[in-house]
Amino acid sequence: MATMDIQSLPQALPNLHLSRRDMLRAAGFGLGAMGLGEMFAAPQTAAVSDKIADRFVPAPYAGQRIEGLLGDRMRVNLEGRLLHLDEVRVLKGFQQRPGEQDWIGEHAGKFLHAAANTWLYSGDERLKALMDLVATSLIAAQLPDGYLGTYPDEKRWTSWDVWVHKYDLLGLVSYHQATGNAPALDASRKIGDLLCRTFGTGPGQRDIIAAGTHVGMAATSVLEAMVNLYRFAGDHKYLDFCEYLVRSWSQPNGPKIIESLSATKSVFRTANAKAYEMMSNLVGLAELYRATGNPVYLQTVQTAWQDIATHHLYLSGTASSAEHFTDDGVLPAEESSSVGEGCATVTWLQLTWQLLRLTGEPQYAEQLEHTVYNALLGAQDPRNGDICYFTPLNGKKSPTPGINCCVSSEPRGISMIPQLAWGQRENGVAIVLYAPGHVSVDTRNGTIGIESRTNYPADGNVVLTVHPSKPARFPLSLRVPAWTAKYSATVGGQQYKGIPGQFLTIDREWKAGDEVHIDVDLTPRVVAGGSSYPWGVAIERGPQLLALEQSVNPAVKDLQASGPRTAEVKLADADPKQLKWRGSQAYKLDGVEAGKPRELVLVPFADAITYRVWMLKA
Repeated sequence: MATMDIQSLPQALPNLHLSRRDMLRAAGFGLGAMGLGEMFAAPQTAAVSDKIADRFVPAPYAGQRIEGLLGDRMRVNLEGRLLHLDEVRVLKGFQQRPGEQDWIGEHAGKFLHAAANTWLYSGDERLKALMDLVATSLIAAQLPDGYLGTYPDEKRWTSWDVWVHKYDLLGLVSYHQATGNAPALDASRKIGDLLCRTFGTGPGQRDIIAAGTHVGMAATSVLEAMVNLYRFAGDHKYLDFCEYLVRSWSQPNGPKIIESLSATKSVFRTANAKAYEMMSNLVGLAELYRATGNPVYLQTVQTAWQDIATHHLYLSGTASSAEHFTDDGVLPAEESSSVGEGCATVTWLQLTWQLLRLTGEPQYAEQLEHTVYNALLGAQDPRNGDICYFTPLNGKKSPTPGINCCVSSEPRGISMIPQLAWGQRENGVAIVLYAPGHVSVDTRNGTIGIESRTNYPADGNVVLTVHPSKPARFPLSLRVPAWTAKYSATVGGQQYKGIPGQFLTIDREWKAGDEVHIDVDLTPRVVAGGSSYPWGVAIERGPQLLALEQSVNPAVKDLQASGPRTAEVKLADADPKQLKWRGSQAYKLDGVEAGKPRELVLVPFADAITYRVWMLKA
């Protein structure tokens, strides 16, 4: 059968009900004589072992289910965003070079990364067929020398070309890892070989710093992808190339990431302070530490993380104004300030996730929850999966279905949620995010199943039912949020008190059906506005940042002149249906507007549309 475009298949075969995978088979997208069973084998394991073992090992995507708020948002990500990819436009730049934008090539790889994660979790065959189409078409566009960019020959390795290859690698290796697709790994090797031949300090090789923007940080952020390629291909030259990338930072024209962070302890004072690109390099450095064990790499990543968390993080759990880190404590929150680029949010999430895995320490688990419930979900339209490029703390969200870097990045972050929720720690099970659902974790003591029943974060009651494959002694690590005033867990008639900001570890003999009853205090907290909003306060409840939403406060004429009536804040439940509010949470606040008493209604920032987080303090 002659190859035809997938878009024409429904018209060509009007009486058949075909899945997208069937369409691919019918269209002959590069399958040749190879059957789908051969081409899409089992998920793949790494070809080489890491030097550093993770102290927190995320539970596999398969074998878990997350419901409630997080589950709803993941379903929206699948149904509203990933399944609506404009694959024709995303692939066109590879098939008809040059692409319409310098960075148009990043979207295919970003999609494959998000789709691979989501398919492993959901098993959705529609997504699998679309993922197969994008991967197969992308591979078919690769040139014989390994080039898989969107630039004409005369403009190779300028501007965002290496950046595009980074996302090719991340997407194709993720696809190979998820499906066992051999051509995807072969294409990735060809990219890696081309990069190794092209860049370096040998005769005729190019300078990687000169090949990209933002003091070379865009190009050298291929580090993460190259470590991952080394992990799955096993060729040591890819690891050598990674070390070259790190050395290139120290060149006279380089960003000097390691030296600057060691000397200044400041991301604002490193390179040009471009948040997305710098954190992308740091994610790669964390991966390189895992592969090599060089302690300088971990120290550098932790130094940057601590500075961002202390001085550059918005209350919503994101960073950057106008896509750059600002000076310490300078956190303008208006629409005009271009707050919290979605790509920066996701890369901050990835960086924090790397450190949780490497160290198992609770401060990283704490920040993951903070970012997920606020900045990550706050950038997504919960009705249709559209994505905000920027997400201000004061103003109006502007989600879009179009093609831009953040619309492609945010689905990757949402697809990671099952990897953030729970996993293995200290050869037992660790619970990081509280959500209804279930998970199975493999440990030295066998497979341990956990069933979670909760309405968190609407309330703080959680019941965990433990299902070990056999009675066994192991530690159950429960994250105690740093923001809670009181945390207790009761099992077998014994109560355990948690210390905020730590893991509460219950090490005992467990048998099937044992229940852990958890009570997390969600008393609201008032946060001062700092140097950017000295007249203001914000209110948090549990892991959620709250916002004064205009649509549920129709009588309020001036949101900026409104706020709590007293310094001590109490909230009462409001009925979202009565308010005609799209979310499931709303809270009454005894407040004022322009000095006059006024009942105000707050909603989670993640649901807000037109709103203010920073309100007038009492």
